[in-house]
Amino acid sequence: MKQLGSVMALGMVLALAACERSPETPSADAEAAVPIPAADTAPAAPATAAPGTATHGPARLDGYGPVALGSTLDEVRAAWKAPLQGDVADDYCHALRPEGAQAEDVIFMIEGKRLVRYDVRNDRIVAPGGGKVGMSLGQLQTLYPDRGDLTPHKYDEQGHNLRVRPATEGGALVNFEINGDGNVTAWRVGKTPQVDYVEGCS
Repeated sequence: MKQLGSVMALGMVLALAACERSPETPSADAEAAVPIPAADTAPAAPATAAPGTATHGPARLDGYGPVALGSTLDEVRAAWKAPLQGDVADDYCHALRPEGAQAEDVIFMIEGKRLVRYDVRNDRIVAPGGGKVGMSLGQLQTLYPDRGDLTPHKYDEQGHNLRVRPATEGGALVNFEINGDGNVTAWRVGKTPQVDYVEGCS
């Protein structure tokens, strides 16, 4: 009986000791296996675009915003959603402008009832490849070193055009108008022959 009491007492001591034990520290291998929450990971640094590559924004070589070069007039109106000012009554060249846009904002050229070109005359919109109104000829030639052809300006004896050829056959061109001071005053994107219309639709 005395022996039974000793065994019971020993069992109680061991049980109490087990309750007071602190949790085991995980090994280094176990910690490595625990995934780090995504919120704790550092964001990747934004990639820097190489000179001459397309930049983020509405202007693209294949279109502008939601509209694509080559789209029919109905497709342009449906994609743009907001009203476009200008009437297209036949297959000749017509200009469409977003309602409420300023004179220097984007203008869509419609010919054969398709979008064939768009023009920009402000420094808020960046052209495909990084050029924009206000840049110097030297800056443009740095951005477009391989495919830019310098041609005379039709009306300004001191001015030029920098005509950026497409990287692939049949692609759109970018044409920058440069005044006598050597600065960009306007640019346009389109395919030939429309991109070379000097007076636009007039």
